Amino acid sequence: MMPRRFRNWILVWTPVAWVLLALCTYPKDRPVIIDPQIYPKGEAPTVSLMRSIGGFFAPSIGNYPAWIMIALALCAFAFGVTGLVRRSKARTMNLLLLAMGVVFVLWGLDAGGWSGWQAGGRHGERGWLFQTLALVLAALCIYFWARANPERAELTTWNTHQVWKLYRANWQGMVGLCIMVFFALLALLAPFLADHMMLDPNAQIGVPYAPPDRDYYMWLGCTEIGQSVLAESIWSARISLVVGLLATAISTVLGAGIGIAAGYYGGWQSEVWMRITDVFLVLPWLPLAMVLAAAWGQNFWMIIIIIGITSWPGTARVVRSDTLRVRELQFMERARAIGSSNVHIMTKHVLPNVFPLIFANTILVVAIAILSETTLSFLGLGDPLNFSWGTMLNYAWENGAAGLPAWWYLLPPGIAIVLVVVAFTFIGTAFDEVLDPKLRKREESDERAKTRGAATGEPALAGAGGGTALDDKEGER
Repeated sequence: MMPRRFRNWILVWTPVAWVLLALCTYPKDRPVIIDPQIYPKGEAPTVSLMRSIGGFFAPSIGNYPAWIMIALALCAFAFGVTGLVRRSKARTMNLLLLAMGVVFVLWGLDAGGWSGWQAGGRHGERGWLFQTLALVLAALCIYFWARANPERAELTTWNTHQVWKLYRANWQGMVGLCIMVFFALLALLAPFLADHMMLDPNAQIGVPYAPPDRDYYMWLGCTEIGQSVLAESIWSARISLVVGLLATAISTVLGAGIGIAAGYYGGWQSEVWMRITDVFLVLPWLPLAMVLAAAWGQNFWMIIIIIGITSWPGTARVVRSDTLRVRELQFMERARAIGSSNVHIMTKHVLPNVFPLIFANTILVVAIAILSETTLSFLGLGDPLNFSWGTMLNYAWENGAAGLPAWWYLLPPGIAIVLVVVAFTFIGTAFDEVLDPKLRKREESDERAKTRGAATGEPALAGAGGGTALDDKEGER
């Protein structure tokens, strides 16, 4: 029997996922907050509830590159066929995966054009329909997986509840989560908060470097050509966060895969992988990224790839060290004794045991990726057609905003970068403590020592080896 809480998760998170994906590609010309001064009299667009709702079914919804849909289709077919061949208990889920693969194929053909198909095409007009079908099928896959594996579903529910319970008790994690939710909502709701037209070079709402005013688009003043700093800051959140998250995904997949393979196989294979890792570690990152950005072109897709392929070595070394520990555990010997293949052992035994470390490290890498994008954009190697916080700082610095000083132009992107990096650092640190029992026990023992010290009036000073002065006295007795 499927756990009730797991079923409720499916019912709640399916529509939430639909809304979040729709907001990522929501039309950019339907703002809710309008400044009538920027439009000629009688030409301001009509903003209504029905018009905003209609935006969720516009042609731009679900308008992704065709090659992404084809790649997802191949993954769905691979998992579905593999499950059917192995005759897994979740047969219905495997059939639904094949159906999902068909939906992805049709979606990719529609996006790339039925007559002259192109892998990078994005001109499909039925993306919202395909996206809805794919999400419904994904929800049904999870539902039938849980019905076929009720014990695993129950364990997943319990583990998630326990992790959230421990995470809520960490004040750093909650502060970081609140900051991250704010900026995520700022990026997702950008079409409702600021008209994308405000990023046009001809969209002047005031004199150059005009200070902040009470009008909405003037809350943070103007740029060097009279554009709204507020509108640029809101839309820049999208590019900065997307670049950070996607680059981190590439870095994590590369680093985790190489780290697990090197740690599990050992011998000459480990030496080869680690020497490649060492080469990337000793290479100066910034000059390498600058050369690659100048050679491959200045667009944010290239920036994502450059950051992803240059920031994986640290993840690889951390994962390898933990894989070496897991490889020597007793259940690994049992898995080898019953004839399990290396791929099966790495995916079913090693990966689940090192995943908490990968997850915590991934969140910390996001902050590094955002700082990397900011650095490249500040040096003029970012995407000139899309605003990011680094691009804003680049324009502000090149046009002398620091010398005026036009603090309202420099502070918003700078503060946003600092807050996002701090938020991801807090979240990563909190998850590291929550998912690592050793760190959690150490924190709990420290809290107990402080409590005993306060009750007896004795100071709980840290002693050698991570203990306390009170513990040392008890040991002497």
